[in-house]
Amino acid sequence: MDNGWGRRLVSLLPWIPVFAAVYCLFRFVPPYRAVLLLLALTVHEGGHVAAFLFFGEGVPRLLPVAGGFRLRAPSPLSYRGECLVALAGPAANLLPGILLLLFGAVSPYFAEAGWLFCGTGLSNLIPIADHDGGRAVRCLLSTRLPQERADAIASLLSLVSLFVSLTLSLSLLYAVGSGFYFTVFCLFSLLSHPLPESDFF
Repeated sequence: MDNGWGRRLVSLLPWIPVFAAVYCLFRFVPPYRAVLLLLALTVHEGGHVAAFLFFGEGVPRLLPVAGGFRLRAPSPLSYRGECLVALAGPAANLLPGILLLLFGAVSPYFAEAGWLFCGTGLSNLIPIADHDGGRAVRCLLSTRLPQERADAIASLLSLVSLFVSLTLSLSLLYAVGSGFYFTVFCLFSLLSHPLPESDFF
């Protein structure tokens, strides 16, 4: 096989979980709800990109990872810049989400879209490592504490947040049959969660 084709195939491998997730989404979820969720995720990533452009950092690279995407900055960000870029994604979901909820009385579709947008934004604010809330917490701690201690505290908080969120979501799913999307989000987070590297705890 030509080396060029081999490199192209290898570069496509990380996208397989993304395509599989989209397929499963449309296979097991009503189409209108799947479209709303994909729209919420697109708006979310758009918020990050807009923040990158606002801070003059250039256009970031979009990299597929387990459970979502990661944006790689063309140049290193300051702690303040990284924190604001991390929070821009959830903010991009919450602003239209709240607006849609205000018009929820007009149509149940508005209300459902509002909950999906708000849910996407709020779930990403949970301080889980490699998610927006986790990155923001790590950046804030790094401005106050030595890097190793900040990373250790952020890792511990991340593990606690992840298992509390997963326990609550599974309990909600079992008790009242709701919270499916949040449970999937937590499971993806658990699968992609990095283990702490510090001996702080």
